[in-house]
Amino acid sequence: MRENYIELVRKALRVSKAAKRVVIGDLNEIFASALENGETEAQVIERLGSPEEFAKSAAEQLGGSGRSVGVAARWSGICILAAAAICFVVYGMVRGAGVPDGVIGQADAMTNIAVEGNGQVPLAILLLGIVAVVAGAIQTVRGFCAKWRRR
Repeated sequence: MRENYIELVRKALRVSKAAKRVVIGDLNEIFASALENGETEAQVIERLGSPEEFAKSAAEQLGGSGRSVGVAARWSGICILAAAAICFVVYGMVRGAGVPDGVIGQADAMTNIAVEGNGQVPLAILLLGIVAVVAGAIQTVRGFCAKWRRR
């Protein structure tokens, strides 16, 4: 009965692994102390409430929202991937809007004036997009792994 209750609380908790260990440890102490003072496991469970209620209360006391750690990681990963997509669109626009060599200000004819550009801006945008893809993928995978570890 006690082990079943603790397992249900563990599954219902939406906090980090470290916080989950603390809550489960405290729950074991609650049961041990109550049994030493003559309470039965059924009385302790009745006093604590349902596993879901206990888990929600514990998450609130720990400052958690009750939401999964993985949910935040998945959403931040998705936002980073969206930023990467924006970088690639901007890179494509900059590269596609390129002016032929020797033309200044979208003139109709070639000139003898040479314009030396820094050409590094499109490269920087491309690299930023690549880094964002990698970071977003890592964060998204972390979020899904957190979800799968809780099961």
